[in-house]
Amino acid sequence: MKRISPHLLFSLTIVLLTGPSFVRGQGSTGKDEFLAEADTLMQQEDYAGALVIYNRLLEKSKFTADEDYAIVYKRAYAFYGVGKFDEALNDINRFLERNPDPQAKLLRAYINQELGNSEAQLKDLNEFIASTPDNIELIRWRASVLMTMEKYPEARRDIRKILAQDSNPDIKGYLGLSYYYDNQPDSALAIFDDAILTNPGNTQSYVYAASLALEEETYELALQYINNGLNAEPSNTTLLFYKGIALVQEEKTDEGCRYLSKAFNAGVNDAGEYLKGFCYGVE
Repeated sequence: MKRISPHLLFSLTIVLLTGPSFVRGQGSTGKDEFLAEADTLMQQEDYAGALVIYNRLLEKSKFTADEDYAIVYKRAYAFYGVGKFDEALNDINRFLERNPDPQAKLLRAYINQELGNSEAQLKDLNEFIASTPDNIELIRWRASVLMTMEKYPEARRDIRKILAQDSNPDIKGYLGLSYYYDNQPDSALAIFDDAILTNPGNTQSYVYAASLALEEETYELALQYINNGLNAEPSNTTLLFYKGIALVQEEKTDEGCRYLSKAFNAGVNDAGEYLKGFCYGVE
């Protein structure tokens, strides 16, 4: 899942932090002006400039008032915006100790995504999805986290929920991959075949199926997927590479090496190792 823009997230911060509990007890007019300036910088995506102001406002804070934590929350977004994810995590955790708000947990999930902490992402996503069970984008995100954690049966449950609303062949491909990585190649291939039948122009399904067939050393089957995929997209470099592998494994060395050379010249660096191993002296 792609990193969300801090600019998009910041509007949620404004909504959360302008409720009655945060507005009550605001500081001096000067402080309000500094906050307004920092908020404007955030809207302009000048996160570094906003950080300067938020840091200044928090320098002497004893963190006893709600408005102090409101600034901490905003600073977490600013840290996220400049890529200082450890600092962002420290701030959002401090905020959550006082205000266990689900929206803040969603921000923490984004931060932990950048830090590569799948367990922490999953915990916060589960809580957020429990309150918004029909949010397909969050379910999609959780499925990707579950795949990363090799929790394939759980990932499949989420992927099937997505497929119920979105029949995109790429989503179906992920379902096949969940079986593939879960050491169930026959089930994976059945999913890829269905994806190809439903959307024959989607090249990625041929790539997945060909990769699986190569892994299983069923080279003739791999060539069937590869050739059909190349009919749909003749310039697909991955399929050109795969065709070279399958052909040299089938001892059709001259033809295989030509495809490996095409793939290598098109930027598939992995083809170089096969050229060295199978094609020495082959034009």
